[in-house]
Amino acid sequence: MKYADVKRVGARSKSLMFATASLVLAVATTGCGSECVDAFDCRSENGAAPEGQQWSCVAEKCETRPIQQVPEEDAGTEPEPDSGTEPEPDAGTEPDAGTEPDAGTEPDAGTEPEPDAGTGLPCEVATHDPVLGTLQLGASFVAAGSAALPEDVLALATSPGPVYTVYAVRGSSMGVDLGMFSLGIWPELQTDGTKLFDVVSPADRAGTATVFSNGYLVNDGQRLFAGYTTSATGAPGSVAMYDLATPASSSYLSSQANYSAASFVSGATRMVLVNGFSLESTTDGMGIYGLVTSEEPFQTARLAQFPAGEAGASGFTAVADNGIAFLGYSSSVDYSNKGRVVAPVVLTAALSSGTPVDLGTQPEVVVGSDFNATSGFGNGVVVKRGGYDENWAFVSTDVSRYALSLGGEPSEVAIGERTPVLTFADQCTSVKQLSNMGPDLLVAIEDKNGQRLVRIQEAQ
Repeated sequence: MKYADVKRVGARSKSLMFATASLVLAVATTGCGSECVDAFDCRSENGAAPEGQQWSCVAEKCETRPIQQVPEEDAGTEPEPDSGTEPEPDAGTEPDAGTEPDAGTEPDAGTEPEPDAGTGLPCEVATHDPVLGTLQLGASFVAAGSAALPEDVLALATSPGPVYTVYAVRGSSMGVDLGMFSLGIWPELQTDGTKLFDVVSPADRAGTATVFSNGYLVNDGQRLFAGYTTSATGAPGSVAMYDLATPASSSYLSSQANYSAASFVSGATRMVLVNGFSLESTTDGMGIYGLVTSEEPFQTARLAQFPAGEAGASGFTAVADNGIAFLGYSSSVDYSNKGRVVAPVVLTAALSSGTPVDLGTQPEVVVGSDFNATSGFGNGVVVKRGGYDENWAFVSTDVSRYALSLGGEPSEVAIGERTPVLTFADQCTSVKQLSNMGPDLLVAIEDKNGQRLVRIQEAQ
C-alpha cells in the first residue's frame, strides 16, 4: 500500500484539436531520434496517404492504416454530407476515441460534421425540437427538463440528490484558463456561475509547457476533482482537488496522463478512480489508480492493469449506481475504444491485497463500434457510439445504454443488451457531454439553437 503525499497549497475538448491531442500522448511514449511523434509528422514528410488509408505514427515510425469507417449497422442513420460542404471543425468538448496512436483518451479536436438531415435541407432550416434538436429519444426513456448551458463548459458533475447542484469545468481546452465553477441548483442554472478553484496548479500556470484539459469533473460527495496534462516530456499533470466544505484544504495531486476519472463507492470505501499512468507516489505505468478519500491520509494504489498486448493507451472511466465500474482503454490494434466492467468486490479486493486486477479477465462491453464519451446512468453505463471519418471528425450514430448487474457470484457482472437512448438522424445536433445526476443522465446538446443541458430518465 502507498499513501499520497498530499501537499496543501493555496487556491488555484473535453476537446482539443486532434493533432495536439495525439502529440500529448506521443510525447509520453517516444524518445529522441524518432521518425515521428504523430500522424502530422508523417504527412509532412511523406505527403498524402494512399486512398482509403491514413498515416499513423507507430513505435516512432510512419505507417499507413485503413481509415476507420462508421459501423455498417448504423448505416440507416448516417448523414449524407452536402456535396461541396466541408465539415466545420469545432472546439468540441468530447474526449477523443482516437484513430491515431495514443489518441484514445485525448479530447476531441473535431466536431461532428454538419451535413444536412438527408432531406436536402441544410441544418439551418431543418426542423429542430426545442429540447432534443434533431435527436430521436428511445422508447424506454423520457426527457425530464432542460436548462441553458454556457458554451465554455468542458466537463460536468453534480452533487448527491435529491437537490442537485451542478458543477462545471469552464475555460479553454488548451491553456491555463481553467476553473471549477458552481452553476447553481438544477434546473435554475446560472450562465455566469461562481468560480471555486483553479484547475491548473500555480507552478503550471507560471510554466512554459502547454496545458491540456482532460475533460472530466468528479464529485465524490465532499470534493471536486478535475485533471489536466501538459506538453512536457512524459505528459505530466495534476488532479485538482477542491474541498467543498473546507476550501483551504484544497490541493493538487501529481498524476501523469490522467485522462479520465470517476467516483467509486462500496460500503465504507470511497475512491476516485483515475485512468492514467501514475497517481502521486504510485507510478506503475498505464492502468487504473485509486485515490482512497475515505481514509486519512489519502491512500493511493494501482487497482487494475489493462489486458497485455491489447491496450495502446488509456480510455474512458464510468461507474454505475450499483458500483460496477466501466474501465476503458484504447486498442493497440486500431486505436478504437474498449471497455471492461468490474464488480465492486473485485476492486476492493485489489485495494486490500495490493494486487491489481487484470482487466483481461473481466467481461468486455461489446459496443460494436468506436465511442468517444461515456457516463454512468442508473445501474448501467451509456456510451456515445460512432466512428471517425477521413477528416478525423467523429460521426455519432447513437447514445446507448447497457444495464449492468451482479451475476451469480459477487465477483461476476452481467451485461444487458444495448438500448438506444438517443439516435442521430443527422449531425445537425451534437452531444457534447455525458454525465449523471443521481440515477438520471445529463446530456449537453448543441445545435443552431445554442447549447443546453437535458435531463433524461428511464421511463417508468
